[in-house]
Amino acid sequence: MKFKDLIAISFIGLLITNVAVANNDKCADIQDIAKAETINGQSNIPKEPLVVASESKVYFYTAPDKSCKQGDKFVIAGDFLYAYKLHSGFTYVNYITAKGEEVKGWVNSAELNKFSPIVNKKHTQNLNITDFIVINQSNWFGLGSSFSNDKSLLKEKEVSSEYIGSFPNDNGGLNKFYSHVYKNLTVIASNIHYNEKLWTIDDDYIISTITLTTPKYKTSRNIKVGDNKKDILKAYDGVKLNESKGIMNYSLGGMFLIFNLANNKITSIEMSLISEQQ
Repeated sequence: MKFKDLIAISFIGLLITNVAVANNDKCADIQDIAKAETINGQSNIPKEPLVVASESKVYFYTAPDKSCKQGDKFVIAGDFLYAYKLHSGFTYVNYITAKGEEVKGWVNSAELNKFSPIVNKKHTQNLNITDFIVINQSNWFGLGSSFSNDKSLLKEKEVSSEYIGSFPNDNGGLNKFYSHVYKNLTVIASNIHYNEKLWTIDDDYIISTITLTTPKYKTSRNIKVGDNKKDILKAYDGVKLNESKGIMNYSLGGMFLIFNLANNKITSIEMSLISEQQ
């Protein structure tokens, strides 16, 4: 190879590197602008907390701009994601892998569909975020759902509510918790992890814990209070189980699905994204 060829190759390599750096800087600036424009109270929060990838590959972007595509990071059609913020035709989402790892970023809103527990059924030996919802016919809500705007909860008669307390978080703010008791269930609403959603401390509170005490609601795998232990084992066949006396515990990342039993029958079902350390 001639010396001038080596110089040309080196120049091209340097040019590509400079373009990549410039693009990264541009995307970082766009992301900063998007954060500033979306972290402003209740605006830009999607009405639906769960969405479904509709294309064979739905790519992640480091910022809500088509030039900020991450070519090696994508989800596939049928994957479920949490939807946190909207901006310029993009949705800021969180995808939780089968290993419980979180992948956050922007995706093209046009490549997402609304989640339906009737249409979107995907039950495998791996848990996904739809294993942390409860269903009553076509009505549903789950961990991460809006508390104040949830249509299913609005149909329930609240018996009592109380402020549980607050705990300092890593951002210098407070995670606040409220308990709401209904005839068939109890819900804890909080602002936990608000910063990870590009939310402010007092943005819409989310459902952080659900406790079912009657058969009115069931899990996405059709398990309800009163069912037998064998029903659980069949529905969650192949899913890793942690079991102790009277308790069957399944988990995905920081979310927990707990079946409490007496005489091998379910007495209550708990779902929570609040760790014991909170």
